[in-house]
Amino acid sequence: MSVLEENPGMKMDCEDWERDEPQCSSEGPRVKANGPEKFTIHDGDQKVLVLDSKTLRAVPDKTYILPEIFFVLASRVKSAYENKGSPIFLAVSKGQLCLCCDTNKGHKPSLQLKKKKLSKLAAQKKGKYLPFIFYRNKVGSRNTLESAAHPGWFVCTFPNPGKPVGMTKSHGRRKHTEFSFRRI
Repeated sequence: MSVLEENPGMKMDCEDWERDEPQCSSEGPRVKANGPEKFTIHDGDQKVLVLDSKTLRAVPDKTYILPEIFFVLASRVKSAYENKGSPIFLAVSKGQLCLCCDTNKGHKPSLQLKKKKLSKLAAQKKGKYLPFIFYRNKVGSRNTLESAAHPGWFVCTFPNPGKPVGMTKSHGRRKHTEFSFRRI
C-alpha cells in the first residue's frame, strides 16, 4: 500500500514524487498538504505538449514555444492494478480542463479534454472519475500514462510535429508512449 492510499488527503513531497517511492525516516514518510504539482511534459523526441484550441498537440521544444503547464494531482483510487503505477489526475488550463480517456459511441478510447475542475474530481464517485485517472508508471527516466478506465491504452504522441496527442494500444517508433515530467 502506498503513502497516498494510506493518507488520501496527502501527497508525497517533490523528491518522492519524482522517484514514485515514499522515503521513510524515523518520523515516517515525508508528506505535504494536498494540492496539485505543476509540470511540463516532453515526449521521447523532446517535443513539448501545448494547448491549441482545446486540443493538446506535441510540437518541437523551441525557445519561443510556451509548453502547457500540467496540473497533476494524486488520486485515492484503490484497484487491482496497483502495479501499473501511481494513479493521478491531469489537467491543463489552470486546472480547468481535465484529461480524460473515454469512448465516443462505442469507438476506441480517445484522449479528451473535459471542462472539470481538478479540485472537484477527487470528490466524485469512482465510476464517474475513473476515465480521468491515469496510472503514471516509471520506465527508466521516463513515465507512461495508462488509462485506468481502459487498461492497456496509453497516452501517446506521434513523430510528426503538431499532431494531436492521442491514445494507443501499440508501442513503437510510430507512437511515443514515454514522457518526461519537468517540474515548474
